[in-house]
Amino acid sequence: MTSTSPPTAPRPRRRALVIAAVAVAAVAVAGTVLAIALSGGDPAAPATAAEPTSAMPAPSAHSAAPSPSPSATAGVAPGEIVVTTTGEPIQLYARAGDAEPSEQLEEWSLYGSPTTLLGFDTQDVDGSTWIAVELVGAPNHRRAWVREADVEVTATDVAIHVYLDEREVDLTRAGEVELTTRAVIGADESPTPVGTFWVTDPLDFSANDSGVYGAYALGLNGFSETLEEFNGGPPQIAVHGTNQPELLGENVSNGCIRVPNDVAIELGAQAPVGTPVIVHQSRAA
Repeated sequence: MTSTSPPTAPRPRRRALVIAAVAVAAVAVAGTVLAIALSGGDPAAPATAAEPTSAMPAPSAHSAAPSPSPSATAGVAPGEIVVTTTGEPIQLYARAGDAEPSEQLEEWSLYGSPTTLLGFDTQDVDGSTWIAVELVGAPNHRRAWVREADVEVTATDVAIHVYLDEREVDLTRAGEVELTTRAVIGADESPTPVGTFWVTDPLDFSANDSGVYGAYALGLNGFSETLEEFNGGPPQIAVHGTNQPELLGENVSNGCIRVPNDVAIELGAQAPVGTPVIVHQSRAA
């Protein structure tokens, strides 16, 4: 398996910044309003999810306690295998070596990004390499297999780390911290889920950064584990900017991670689609 690193923007100076945690709201993309729940899940809905048709006054919670969703553990480090469509739907298999796929993912997300997954393990079957991937949407950390020959495989050494207890976010490259900032995280009733996620959709709002998503949003593959929907759509999570910087350091979002607008723009420049976003409970864990 050959693996190459996608091009990245120049490295930012290492600096400490204050970040606000993500809040949930509707996202306007090409005139279409799409809902994202800011609780620590994925803002990019799976291809089978319907777009919201109406706004709801408040999110509905079915449980105050999230189900366990530890960071994926396998022989492959997050970012070592980034799987992207070659322009065709990605065929998913229940087991490595299966003759027929169990389902497929369309080649584009609802936000218009190429469908991208993280790989967490590999297996050789009859001379062919298979990759274990996690999927987009609830429940978090669902697994399937793809054939390496069917997808484009790259790698990245960039990662975003979220530390819930400290209300902080780091941007790292090759394990070195390049940026640290304060953040807003999910409220007790809508906590940010922990585990390894990744960027599925970059959304640039810098032309009008006064909305709840601020100047930039990085949609993730994860969904809230306590909300069934938000604003009529799937409860996806994101790392994004904010129009309430005074809330930095608080746990008041629906699960998303909010950061200052200048930080959100920098994360957007440094963390392309496929960048791992690893949500830890604590730096001490």
